Amino acid sequence: MASVYYRDSTGKRRQMQRYGRTEANAEAVLLTALREKLKEGEADSLLSPTTTVAELAAVWLDERKLKGAPAGTLSTYRNSIQSQIVPGIGSLRLREATTPRLDRFIRDRMDRVAMARTARTVLVQMFALAVRHGAVTKNYAAEVISVSAKKKIVTALKGPDVHAMRALFLEYDREHISELYELAQMLTATGARIGEILALDWERDIDLEHGVVRVSGTLVDDDGLRRQDHPKSEAGNRGLKLPPTVLHMLTARRVEAEYPMVFPSATGTYRWPNNTRRQWRQALVGSAYEGKTPRDYRKAVATLLAREVNVKAASDQLGHATEGITTEFYVEIQEQIADFAGVIETLFESTE
Repeated sequence: MASVYYRDSTGKRRQMQRYGRTEANAEAVLLTALREKLKEGEADSLLSPTTTVAELAAVWLDERKLKGAPAGTLSTYRNSIQSQIVPGIGSLRLREATTPRLDRFIRDRMDRVAMARTARTVLVQMFALAVRHGAVTKNYAAEVISVSAKKKIVTALKGPDVHAMRALFLEYDREHISELYELAQMLTATGARIGEILALDWERDIDLEHGVVRVSGTLVDDDGLRRQDHPKSEAGNRGLKLPPTVLHMLTARRVEAEYPMVFPSATGTYRWPNNTRRQWRQALVGSAYEGKTPRDYRKAVATLLAREVNVKAASDQLGHATEGITTEFYVEIQEQIADFAGVIETLFESTE
């Protein structure tokens, strides 16, 4: 008989005994059984150096979901993993995923900045999890090349542009079941995201008596389209007063409504945002507004309110936690002309 004391995965001290034909055989049987027992305990809870990057990604996504990450964020991360990380380096074992290999993977995608940034963010967080599990000794992804987004200058649609686009949507609606014209009206009235507009519910969100719409949810693709009962952020949960034109439009729609949703699909389900964006693009093909998206309406509303009222009004309308987000990403900078010509003119005046 061979006997040994060991500590299991919970840290408890346990004894194991095995028998053999000889002393050496008993020890060999014991060592084999001990290795299998320890491996069994680790397999249930720990990653290891032989775990593949694809397997790590699956464990990491499960942990993010457990921690309550927003569905939209999970969808973005899942898309990056499925379209970039798994095809590119998914078969690598963690002990093979060195900084040079991960760095080359990111560099090969630098021509698409947003895609590379997301992939790098995901890898850094994935390998932080691997470090916590003892599968690797350091976060090799944290040392790869950083991906800096090029700051884009915000340009916003003006009033005549919004009118012209709505005319194009009205023309498109005559031949398609799209309701782009009325969707554009709601986007103009609220500055909300397209997912928030398509998630609107008559009973929960529309108060026609007081002319108020409440943005209380958004649509997310989480293994199928569903309504998430809160917007993208906590600050996004808001009530908005409706302009008379849009209030009149909603009142007319309410009379004809057959489904709980304000903008249902033809079959009475939630309408896929991507399908709406596709129709939006089709309606603008060949026009001066080709390439404009529902987000451009959000910028138009923010810029108008920032100039006519103040930035706080724009931030409140869009549902941002801080005014900085509104200013940086949604408000077009107005040209400032420094008028000190009179003062500078004194430099040209003769002192004789």
